[in-house]
Amino acid sequence: FRAGRPLHYKKITEAAIQEELLSHVGRSPEVTMGERLTQEAKKQDAPPIVVIRPGVYKLQEDYEKKLEADGKKRLPLGQKKKAKTNGKAASSSEAKSSSDSKSRRSTKKTNGQDTRSKDSSSDDSDSGSRRRRRRSKNSTATKKSSGGRNGRRSSRKKSSSRKKSSSRRKSNRRSTKNKRKSRSSNKSRRRSSGRKKDTSNRSNRRNKSTQKKRSTRKPAHRNQHLKEGPVQMDAIAQAAHTVLDDNKNRPMKVADLSEEIFDRKLVKFHTHDAAATVQAAMAGDNQIREKQGNRPLFIRYDKNRWGLTKWGLSADSVDREQSILSLAEEIRQDAVDTLGKALTDVKAEAVEHLALTLLQRLGYQDIKVSKRSSEGDVFFTSDWQQGLADVRVCIQVVGDTDIELGADAVTELRGTLHHYSASEGVIIHLGDIDDDAIEESREEKLAPITLLDRDTFVELLIKHGIGVRSYQAPITMVDTSFIDALASA
Repeated sequence: FRAGRPLHYKKITEAAIQEELLSHVGRSPEVTMGERLTQEAKKQDAPPIVVIRPGVYKLQEDYEKKLEADGKKRLPLGQKKKAKTNGKAASSSEAKSSSDSKSRRSTKKTNGQDTRSKDSSSDDSDSGSRRRRRRSKNSTATKKSSGGRNGRRSSRKKSSSRKKSSSRRKSNRRSTKNKRKSRSSNKSRRRSSGRKKDTSNRSNRRNKSTQKKRSTRKPAHRNQHLKEGPVQMDAIAQAAHTVLDDNKNRPMKVADLSEEIFDRKLVKFHTHDAAATVQAAMAGDNQIREKQGNRPLFIRYDKNRWGLTKWGLSADSVDREQSILSLAEEIRQDAVDTLGKALTDVKAEAVEHLALTLLQRLGYQDIKVSKRSSEGDVFFTSDWQQGLADVRVCIQVVGDTDIELGADAVTELRGTLHHYSASEGVIIHLGDIDDDAIEESREEKLAPITLLDRDTFVELLIKHGIGVRSYQAPITMVDTSFIDALASA
């Protein structure tokens, strides 16, 4: 209100600290100020603060008019206000001043009474001082006449005392040096023991977190990998699979298949050509599965008839295939955990290079290093093409994997996006991420921040073949379309 224009939260924090308006200034007052301002802006019932762009805020017009009506003055920023004293404080200060004045008056009176006694005694003191001066002159004369023997003896005594004092100083210096060495050695031992304890605690935390993730991970269903495959099965393809499975190993025409789907109300969609839609869904599902190296679900007999590939296997072989796929998925999950643990022991520079390789595979272009912080974090800037527009993105790779990423890190990156001319942000952290940070990253009215934890990062590495090797076990099955063509011939 006093500035008369929108301000960045860092500027607001600077003015508040300068004018001593904060009740408590912590380690990161700017981050706290940004969080509080965003919380005020999220209020539903007429919030007084509005977010213009990431990190910049302004007052609503109604609230600004209210402040003007209340008579608030537009003082320049940085001008401190005089502290107002209460009535009690003023009365206490007046009482103190009155008591001080009384004490001064009493001291003045006593000093006036003692001046006479001091004047009377001054004559005696002057005569005594004259006598002392005469005695000192006589003593110096006798010392000079006594000769050089006493002077030589005194000089010898002084030199011996100097030698003794110098030897004592040297011994004291040596003792202090030894004490310092012992203290430094004890400190180093304590530090090393503390580091060992910290590393052991960190390893225990990692093991506990991995155990929790393994315990919370749901076991895979037997038909999950075959029906869903690399991606979730489309609703139309799922309906076609259900109808063909119920047709007792007999292929169906696409027109009859689509009609059966609508009659049984397995899906609800509106299209001009239902048969073409169902056929496109089956062909697309096959293409996705074959690209991932999985067996396709559907097989085309001729131009119009479709069936299921599992008809070329017996029921026992289908069950064995399901068990093989389930075991393969368990092996893949174990590879995810092993690779994640291995990355925590890799140096930060290697993780930085790994993240750079992954970002290039994901389609990020013109990746450049913009900043390196003292904590070991690296900030990249890149262009990410979405359709016909390029989006400027700021990517932060957190170097310390032992810390837990909180909401303040998300707010801080969001507040600094304008420095990189970016509209979105990405944080890659191979450690734990707090739930508050996840909620903060999902705010709709603010700039989007994507969080990549260790599991997600490793999943992307495996998907793009970085740091892993994959092998496939061949499964032999009968080509039912070939047998059908021989039978029809």
